[in-house]
Amino acid sequence: MLIELKLGKPVEPVGDCATFYYETENEYFIDEIKKYKCPFRLAMFLDEAMEEFDDIQELIKLEPNQKVDLLIDLLAESERMIKDPTLFAFSDKYLEQTNYLDKYGNEIEIEESDLTEKSDRRYEMQLDDMIYKN
Repeated sequence: MLIELKLGKPVEPVGDCATFYYETENEYFIDEIKKYKCPFRLAMFLDEAMEEFDDIQELIKLEPNQKVDLLIDLLAESERMIKDPTLFAFSDKYLEQTNYLDKYGNEIEIEESDLTEKSDRRYEMQLDDMIYKN
């Protein structure tokens, strides 16, 4: 299977350094990359997968006669990340800033009980601080 991943748009004068091509029949790899919504998290997975699996071949480019079987286009999300001045896009700091996202980039649903429990803990810590400082 030929796979094309678009994680960012071409930048002048460098050219297209954010489009990747892979050839593989590794079902796990194929299923996993389909789940990603975050280009940075997907790029991290790609690095890990290339080290872990020997049946994934990264291609420099496609030949004119080759046809892509699977296209994953995360250009819009990549642009959104880059344009957001509050985010350190494509850095480890970005992962800290977006800890509300799961490993694929989906928002983690927080139940109300989780929020109450965290709020209660914060209140207890504030009380402890007040008691022990006086």
